[in-house]
Amino acid sequence: MPDARLGSFAASIIAFIAATMVAGCSSIDEVIESAPKPSARVLGAGVRNLSLQSLDLVFDVEVSNPYGVSLPLVDLTYTLASSETRLLSGSIKPSGSVPANGTSVVQLPARLDLAAVLKTLPRVKPGAVVPFQAQLNLLVDVPLLGEMTLPLERSGEIPVPALPEITLLSFYVGTLDIDELSAEARLRVKNTNKFRIDLAKIRFDLALDGRNVASTHLRASPKLGPGQTAVVRIPLSLSPSALGAGVLDILDGGDTGYTMSGRLDVITPYGELALPFSQRGNTTLRHK
Repeated sequence: MPDARLGSFAASIIAFIAATMVAGCSSIDEVIESAPKPSARVLGAGVRNLSLQSLDLVFDVEVSNPYGVSLPLVDLTYTLASSETRLLSGSIKPSGSVPANGTSVVQLPARLDLAAVLKTLPRVKPGAVVPFQAQLNLLVDVPLLGEMTLPLERSGEIPVPALPEITLLSFYVGTLDIDELSAEARLRVKNTNKFRIDLAKIRFDLALDGRNVASTHLRASPKLGPGQTAVVRIPLSLSPSALGAGVLDILDGGDTGYTMSGRLDVITPYGELALPFSQRGNTTLRHK
C-alpha cells in the first residue's frame, strides 16, 4: 500500500489508542481489543460441476474492511464434515486484498470425490443427499496489528447422484415403405435419487439382434420426484435399405434381443447432470 496511506493509518491508530487510554485509563491490550476489526460472513454455498464422480462445493465469503487502508488476504483453510465424520480439508491462497473501507467476496472451491464420500460414509448409498458442516478460517493481515483469523461456519447438503433405472418397455414398428420405416421406442425411466430430476434431453442408440438400427436425440420434459417413474416415447425413422433383409425379417414381428445405450441430460436442484445408460435384454416387437 502507498506509504502515505499507511502513515496516515498508523497515525490514526496511535491517536485512537492515546485518546482511549486518556479517557478510560485502559491498557494497550484493552484498547486494541476494543478497536474496529475486519469481519467476514458466508453468503452462500453452492454445488457446481456435478457429475457421477465428483462435484465442486463453492463457498462465497464476504470480507468487510473497516480501515482506511487495504486489507491483504493471507490464507483460507477449511474442513468439511458430515455427522462429525471428516470428508475433506485443505486450504487456498486468496488473491488480492479488501479495499479500504470496503468489502470483497472471496470464493472457496472445494472438490469432492463422491466415491471417497461413499467409502468414508458406508451407510450412504448412491442417490442420497448428505448433510455437511463446514468450518472455515480466513487469515487476514491487519496493518500494524498483525495477522488475524476470522472463523466461519456453514451447513448445507450435497447430492450423491445415482443412475436412473431405464427399461425398454416396447418397440413399435409403424408403416414400411421403400424409403422409410417409422418406429417408436418406449422407455420407462425411474428416478432412483432422493432429489428431483427434470429430463431435458435424451440421446438414444438401439441395436436389434446385434445390429444397429437407430440413433437419435430429442428434448424431453418429464419431471420426476424421488422414486417417481415416467414413460418416454422416442420416435425413430429407419432406412430399410440400410437395415438389410435380416433385420427386416426381425421387424416383421416377434421377440428379439436388443442393446440400448445413450445419455440422459437432467436438471437437478444442484445443477445440470449427465447420466449415461446401457442395457441389454429381449423385447417383443409390435405393430401399431
